[in-house]
Amino acid sequence: MSLFVLVGLIFLFNVMTFGNGPVMIPLLQTHLVDQSHVLTTDQLLYAFAIARVTPGQANVYVASIGYFTFGLAGSILATLAIMLPGYLMIPLLRGFERIKTTTIVKSFTRGLTTTSVGLILAATVSIGSKTLTNPVAWIIFPFTFVLLYFLKWNTLLSLGVASLAGFILHLWL
Repeated sequence: MSLFVLVGLIFLFNVMTFGNGPVMIPLLQTHLVDQSHVLTTDQLLYAFAIARVTPGQANVYVASIGYFTFGLAGSILATLAIMLPGYLMIPLLRGFERIKTTTIVKSFTRGLTTTSVGLILAATVSIGSKTLTNPVAWIIFPFTFVLLYFLKWNTLLSLGVASLAGFILHLWL
């Protein structure tokens, strides 16, 4: 895969998902991990985890993907590929204001949201089946879930504590 093909895929997926970073994961996983083998599942997850703990857009993880595959140039061009569609949409906003309350647009938006949830769930199951392959992973997974959703810890703190716990468990077991 060339740099320009990668940037084109990122641009296309960003437009298709309306800039929804988590929804891009299954698309990127299919093309970059499963088909092209330019990334591993671990690299994709690492890039996504970095984006979750850093401020900014939810799809900024593609900068890490660009860096993993093509270095600094890949990172810069991947970042441009996720930012450019937003700027191209600005002229269209005036027209959208006129039609956003129509039944068709509301139904499309509901359908798009539902599809996004389905894609995220499918990617979660697919990635989970590849990464939750040992007892330590199965201990750290619910531990992290509890930290984030029940105890409402900060994402960065949860990532750090869970990573440390995983490291200690790997040494102990």
